[in-house]
Amino acid sequence: MKRKIIFFVLICSLLVILMPACNAREIGSLKSITNPYIANYECTEAYFGKEDFLGKFDYIELNLINKKEFEFIYKLKGEKKRVIKSEYSVNPKTNELSAEIGILGQTFHQTVKIENGKFTISKTICGKQLILKFKAK
Repeated sequence: MKRKIIFFVLICSLLVILMPACNAREIGSLKSITNPYIANYECTEAYFGKEDFLGKFDYIELNLINKKEFEFIYKLKGEKKRVIKSEYSVNPKTNELSAEIGILGQTFHQTVKIENGKFTISKTICGKQLILKFKAK
């Protein structure tokens, strides 16, 4: 009887130790659970009016560094990389990201909805529509 109790306690102890590790692997990291939107996003489409201008760039990225800071990173072909830093906020109930960024002396404010790791920035500038589509890497 004593052996059965010891064996039972040993099995329960083993399960207590191993179960959290199994669950952690299944659900992912703490960051992915608490702030799943924090990621590096790459621009997959870029239009200004009807012109597709993504081909003029080596890359356009938006990196959400932490809960409030982001970097807009881009590199025109044949030029050096440029980084613009600013702040953002996220409404966790609606998955809406709001940010302001200053480019060429102008400040732009945009709110987008993040769905399945994707979002689209759409802004009218000088009478033309700027559309940037981003996807999490």
